[in-house]
Amino acid sequence: MSKKRNFAPNYALAVLLAAFALGSLSFADDAANVKKAVKRSTLNQPGTKPFHLKATLGPTRERDRSSNRTGEVEIWWNSPKKWKREVRSPEFHQVAIVDGAEEWQANEGDYFPEWLRQAAVALIDPVPYLDHTLKDVGEAEVKRLFGTTYYSWTMMSTDGNITKGMGAGIDITDSSGLLMYGGGLGWGAGYSNYKSFHNRMVARTVSVGSPEVTAQVIILEDLKNVPPDTFNAPATMTNAPLIRTEIVDETALRKNLLPSPPVDWPALKDGPLQGGITTEVVIDRSGKVREIGSILSDNPGLSQTAGKAIVAMQFKPYLLNGIPVQVVSRITMPFSTVRPEGAEKFDSARSYFELGRHAGFPAAGSGAPYEAQGTFQTKLKSGSVADGKYTDTWKSNTEWRREASIAESRYIRCQHGNVRYELAEGPDVPALKMVLKFVEPIPALDTFIESDWRIKRDTVDGIKAIRVLTGAENPDGSLDGSQARAYWFDENGKLLKTYYLGMETDRSDFSDYGGAQVARKISVIRKGEVAMVIHITNLSPAATIPDDVFVLRGHEYKRAFTDEVR
Repeated sequence: MSKKRNFAPNYALAVLLAAFALGSLSFADDAANVKKAVKRSTLNQPGTKPFHLKATLGPTRERDRSSNRTGEVEIWWNSPKKWKREVRSPEFHQVAIVDGAEEWQANEGDYFPEWLRQAAVALIDPVPYLDHTLKDVGEAEVKRLFGTTYYSWTMMSTDGNITKGMGAGIDITDSSGLLMYGGGLGWGAGYSNYKSFHNRMVARTVSVGSPEVTAQVIILEDLKNVPPDTFNAPATMTNAPLIRTEIVDETALRKNLLPSPPVDWPALKDGPLQGGITTEVVIDRSGKVREIGSILSDNPGLSQTAGKAIVAMQFKPYLLNGIPVQVVSRITMPFSTVRPEGAEKFDSARSYFELGRHAGFPAAGSGAPYEAQGTFQTKLKSGSVADGKYTDTWKSNTEWRREASIAESRYIRCQHGNVRYELAEGPDVPALKMVLKFVEPIPALDTFIESDWRIKRDTVDGIKAIRVLTGAENPDGSLDGSQARAYWFDENGKLLKTYYLGMETDRSDFSDYGGAQVARKISVIRKGEVAMVIHITNLSPAATIPDDVFVLRGHEYKRAFTDEVR
């Protein structure tokens, strides 16, 4: 029996899922926009008024208090070529002075922790490799999401046999034009709590690393009343060896890799048996792996094993001009494993999605043209509750039209031949886009990576089902609303339920149409309450449909940033 829930139409679902309103922004010069945002927040550049800065560092989250990632950064800055910096943590203390071409250091500890180094740099130089990053921005995907513009690209790495990518990007807040996040190999931070300092907008809160550390700027003031010898190195520093950190590509790093035993991959009941793994690594001057980043794996079940194998790697010291340096790089490796004895074997996520589409959606077939009408109720952006309409006219895979409307808003998507169209009008378009998504939620096969999905048996209201899941699942079996996405299919492939961005859809009142079991009722549940109910009130063969129904002149649309088939 289905569970009873209170009905409370909620516009928050439209706000929460505005991600489906993504679109590419038409900037004349994306690199120029990013450069402007970065320069506004960079203290370490010509023209900045000399300053004194002090920040305290500590774990962002309570659960990471045991990480020992605490410390201080203090900087006395006269120009990009004349400054003094002191960093301190429980394991490392450094005083560094730069005066023109001369540089001196006094170090207590043999290893400069990467999280500490990145924090010290990010406080005054949020995108330290700006020229290189601007080249990436010029070829990046550009998305607008929740009031920000996000430039994303992929950094490839290889062990010589397999190649695997890792994401990088920059996020700019549209309203302020300021950097919210930026990250790539060897750099990255989140920025907030901006305040003005002599025509610079400086983030007073900077977050780096994993486990994440937050640096809070407690002093940012004009540089004054400093001793005249502030930027002079004392005699004790003049002959001290320098600790440098270099960004090195994996191919160069692997030339220094010493022989190591093969990885003993465990048997896994879920996910691909073969694939690749990659992560960022930090190696000290002796060749020991000291830090690894988040592991990106074609099978997440192998991440822990991969992490242990990478930490155990040993390298010859990496030399720059004959002197050992710390290295930030990537490690990529293949894996091959087996299923445990007696483990149940499932089809691929792709096969369940394809079967589910044909089992429950007449647009997936090659049958006769049809027309469908539906109604729904939800809360408008204005706060009032209103009734909306949904229509679907289908002639073939390349001749179709879907439309949702409510109050003064409407949203249409259609296709005529190879040309797609989109029309969006009114304040409630985000909610209307979600109506289309809720009616046909199965992702297009060209928009996901098979290895991201895990499959197991489950039940939905007593019905035996197959659950296809990607993202985080909590220890108690609940799903992480910000990351998890799941689909439940019955043994015949019929879609019973979905979960995405913290919202569940329950599909019921199935009826046969052309061999497809179509859900006539779709309930959208958020936080235990029904936020929207969609009723398909009519589904019938279509009479002759003129071609101009599928054309919206002046509203051509390029399918991008969406996983919807139609």
